[in-house]
Amino acid sequence: MQTEFPFQRIESTTNRWMTVVLNALFFVIFIPFALLFVLGPVYGIYKRGFEAMLYPTVIGWGLSLLILIPVIRYYIIKRKKIACKIVIDETGLSFYNSQNKIVDQILYTELRPSKRDFDIYKINPLGSGIAPLLEVTILSEKKEETTRRIDMNLPLKVVKNKSALYAHFLHGIVAFRPDLKVDPLVFRSYSIDTETWKVNRKGISLGAWLLFLAALIITALICGLVFLLTETKN
Repeated sequence: MQTEFPFQRIESTTNRWMTVVLNALFFVIFIPFALLFVLGPVYGIYKRGFEAMLYPTVIGWGLSLLILIPVIRYYIIKRKKIACKIVIDETGLSFYNSQNKIVDQILYTELRPSKRDFDIYKINPLGSGIAPLLEVTILSEKKEETTRRIDMNLPLKVVKNKSALYAHFLHGIVAFRPDLKVDPLVFRSYSIDTETWKVNRKGISLGAWLLFLAALIITALICGLVFLLTETKN
């Protein structure tokens, strides 16, 4: 099905201030963690000897490896696969990396009917009710039908027009795949006016503010723990 007008291409926009804060918090959390669990045991071995610090060192380095390996693997080794931009056009949804290459894609032609009452519906991760995601059924590269959750977030970036991206993607589904049924709750969850395909509410979502608050609390706890350990050693 074709629309009566050219389907607009839109891209994700970034809230620069919130993105800077988010990245700063990430490194503020990461650096004290590395000092506490990686360099801390080294300092303990230097001061108290290897035998006295054997078990604390094994535990500290073990916890470090469980967190540092995935972080290094994802953000350093596989950084070229990290999505930096979201684009929605007449073909579907595409995620681009820093080199402007597509790293993930969901095309309208890949969408398939689900075995539920509706084909496109919302999912609340962990039942939190804070940040609903879209769930769709697609035909995978292996020619198997599978469900995909669509999240309009980017790693270490705060997407400013996330609701508008959901609205435009849903507009594309209605325009190009009228055979699929969208759960009406989806439109209400994202405050989408289906006559104009505009989002009624504006500003940063509650989920984004809660995520920001959680990051601040975690940072404060880690910094406090490092401070207490330093005072204890002194």
